[in-house]
Amino acid sequence: MNKFKALAGGLALGLALTAPGMVMAFPDGGHGPEGHHGHHGGFHEGRMLEHLAEKLDLTEGQKAQMEANREAGKAARKAAREEMHQVHEQLREAIESGADQATLDDLAAKLGRLEVQKMQYMHERKVQFESILTDEQKAKLEEMKAEGKARFEKRKEQWERKRDQ
Repeated sequence: MNKFKALAGGLALGLALTAPGMVMAFPDGGHGPEGHHGHHGGFHEGRMLEHLAEKLDLTEGQKAQMEANREAGKAARKAAREEMHQVHEQLREAIESGADQATLDDLAAKLGRLEVQKMQYMHERKVQFESILTDEQKAKLEEMKAEGKARFEKRKEQWERKRDQ
């Protein structure tokens, strides 16, 4: 059991050390200027939803439900981001001040719980979104996911070949 705790603490600590830059750089929810993330044009939830609405040919009622669902969770998402930011900051300060391992493990465990909650919330949002779709739209969404996964795998293979040269 101690090995599991050490592994879990180490994983959470590693995550804590790699992710805070994004949280601190974009404290408003992961969106930089004009909602962009990084150098590839980035992720913007509103644009993604518009794209999905167009590709899936959503009805006005479905679009309204999708927007209502998004707005309903806005405050909770903001609170979760702020809590994540606070724990990252606490962990950074603890490391810089030379805190003991038990303190670091406690913060890492808290961070891990927050990450799990975030994943659960994202899953709930996915299920909620899919619940407003027709069977035909669900099939189209699955097709879009498969195409996206294929594009990702192709880029990954290209990157690996380039890396190995």
